Amino acid sequence: MPDHPWNSPAQSWRAEAGHTSYPVVPVNDDTFWLQKADIGESDFLHIEALLEESLKDWYEQNRMIDKVCHSAWFLLNHQRKYIGGVGLLSGQELLIQQSIKDRQQSEAAATSSAEPSGVITCPLYTRTKGTLFVLLGCISSADHPVSANDLEMLGMHYRSLFYKRFEYTFVADMLSSQTVIEREAQRRTVLFHIIQRMYDKFEVDAIITEMFAIVDQMYPLVQFELLVSQGAQNRNPRVKPLVMQSSADDMCVRTFSTGEVSVAVHPGTDGNSDKMEAALPLMGKQGIYGVFHIMADYPLEEEDLELLMIIAEAAGRTFENARLYEQSQMLNEDLRLINNITHRLNQSLKLEEIFQFAVGELLKVFKAEHVIVLYLNPKTDRFEIVSGNVPALDGGSVDKNEGYTGLIYRNKEPIIMSDYCSVPGTESIFMRETGSCSMIASPLMSSGEVNGAIYLGHPQSHYFSYDNFKLLQVITTHIGLSVSNAALHSEVQRMASRDALTGLYQRRYLDDSISNYQNATYSGSLLMVDIDKFKVVNDTYGHQVGDEILKQVSRIIQRLIRDGDIAARWGGEELAVYFPQVDKSRAYHIAERIRETISEETDPKVTVSGGVADWNWKDKDVSVESLFYRADMALYQAKHNGRNQIRMDAEMRG
Repeated sequence: MPDHPWNSPAQSWRAEAGHTSYPVVPVNDDTFWLQKADIGESDFLHIEALLEESLKDWYEQNRMIDKVCHSAWFLLNHQRKYIGGVGLLSGQELLIQQSIKDRQQSEAAATSSAEPSGVITCPLYTRTKGTLFVLLGCISSADHPVSANDLEMLGMHYRSLFYKRFEYTFVADMLSSQTVIEREAQRRTVLFHIIQRMYDKFEVDAIITEMFAIVDQMYPLVQFELLVSQGAQNRNPRVKPLVMQSSADDMCVRTFSTGEVSVAVHPGTDGNSDKMEAALPLMGKQGIYGVFHIMADYPLEEEDLELLMIIAEAAGRTFENARLYEQSQMLNEDLRLINNITHRLNQSLKLEEIFQFAVGELLKVFKAEHVIVLYLNPKTDRFEIVSGNVPALDGGSVDKNEGYTGLIYRNKEPIIMSDYCSVPGTESIFMRETGSCSMIASPLMSSGEVNGAIYLGHPQSHYFSYDNFKLLQVITTHIGLSVSNAALHSEVQRMASRDALTGLYQRRYLDDSISNYQNATYSGSLLMVDIDKFKVVNDTYGHQVGDEILKQVSRIIQRLIRDGDIAARWGGEELAVYFPQVDKSRAYHIAERIRETISEETDPKVTVSGGVADWNWKDKDVSVESLFYRADMALYQAKHNGRNQIRMDAEMRG
């Protein structure tokens, strides 16, 4: 028999948290937040439809009662304006309107009141603040009169049905949000595996086959074909030649010419839905190799098009990589050596490893004395020296507009210098520090832009040949592809592990990281942070301001923790920080500094409460769940004791 036969996620959570497993939620159970949810005055203008539906529910459940079925029932909003009714006869709505005019009384009226016209109303109040939000009214018949007490009891029943529907909207929103989050996480995971699968292929036919297998699996009702610019033989019937003599209005020709995505929606006929057609460029660094043509009997969503564009981009790069690989088989021994280098480069998705390997191979292939690799830092807008064998230049940087680096950046072309010692020309730190007379340099390209450069130097004049110059261009093309692969891989991993709103890590990443630390280290602390009265912030300023508050708090936390600490969005307005090999006393002081800074720097000003718990290798129960539970209980104590404070789990147990 299952542990939780009622199949309720909320009850499962309560059972795991140590509460009774009985499925009925007590009225005073503070862990079940839904029963505390309520409407505010700002919601009154938006709940009329919900009020009317609740009246229908109420009437359906009570229509067997004589006093109910023989009377007319109606609703007035908090401003005593007519909303709607059930069981009304002709002319009774006018009677209600006249009754409203005759009786202009305040919203703080008695529980029930009799009107001179025979119309009686019962005011109903919100369950937390007791604010008038609706009046249930009745026009009873002489044979079946409805008393004030009857109306009060029926009104309370109506109020409970209204809150039942109100809670349903929360549940529906939660399920919808969960579906969106799960779908987005699945999309990111799928995208990560797609790119991995495509970059595992090094033959054009294999890449094309893999690409069609991927899109057919994801979109079985959509038609795909690949139009290629070169007459390569392929047995797949969906690979066709791109006819450039077609009309200039042809979207595939236009996409191939401009490199831009083309999308067209064709209106449906005979009541059928609209059809969509799209052309995505199969583009690499060196050019456009074809067009990915998509035909759908229904309009694709924007995120689907974005995913297909990423697939096409990855396919274009792998397609280009494969083309270069096949061509390299027909070159001389040097190019076969480059093929081996390319293969090894593609085995790594870490920039540091790629750069270190490139330096070693370049020194061996060209028999150069000196080599450096520069990579553009987008934050400083300078080229940083990230690898090489020139100690004097380690950790240095170069302005992107100065010297030979500036020429490479502006012209996007390689440079060869045969006798710098005799004819210095442009000032070069690399040539001066290494004493080189010969130099060849080539840019690293990404999406048509220079994002790095490689310099090779030798003290002998006229040392590098023109063949070396051309060979370096081939090598840097492959290195550039590997760098792009690594950057794309890093971006996919970042998307899969980061929260889109705050930029913090997601909960799953935090769970896995803590588990790894508990297996590899001896201690650590966890801080759980919750923004105090965050619902009030949303109700007062709106959800956009609420999102901005979350961003502000997240930025403050990231600023005040160490590089090795892990900050994550736990859920909603709850955040968490794990401090590896930090005891709870030190974590408490960090948490206090975070709390104080948030109180001082947020706008609008908010405060936070926090709970700190730690673990060490001597504990009997070393687990992620135990650590989170103790930190969460400490957070509960901080909330319970007045908010805007940090509590440690030892205080709670004490």
